[in-house]
Amino acid sequence: MATTTVADLFRDGRVERVTPDIAAAWERVAEAKVHLASSVTLAGSDPALAYVALYDAARKAITAHMQANGYRATNRLGAHQAVALYAEATLGTGTALPHIRAFDRMRRARNRSEYDNQPITERLLSTDRQHAQGIVVAVIAALPPAP
Repeated sequence: MATTTVADLFRDGRVERVTPDIAAAWERVAEAKVHLASSVTLAGSDPALAYVALYDAARKAITAHMQANGYRATNRLGAHQAVALYAEATLGTGTALPHIRAFDRMRRARNRSEYDNQPITERLLSTDRQHAQGIVVAVIAALPPAP
């Protein structure tokens, strides 16, 4: 992915300004944590659904960061990719960098699993669960305290 800034995403209509909502952002982080736990529970019986859960955990964590900072992806084709670009622009530093960089690949893997019947392997599930957890941790570290 090319380096994109939040200003670029806003200018291109990929994100829009909203009223920042710290409380709602923390609620979304709580949902992300539940999705991570659900992914572990589902891994043995339904790897595809387990993958969707971990992907959604990462996506919801990033959207929590967006919400806390007064942004959301616009409702149009490519909204999940806009979330990935936002994450790279705002969270893609330090120890979070490999996890943030993995998110767009995770998005594509989820799409291939859903639309192209690509199986989710145990290895992919395990690797990407670590990335999803890393994203949740990075967002928690970046958010202001809950009100």
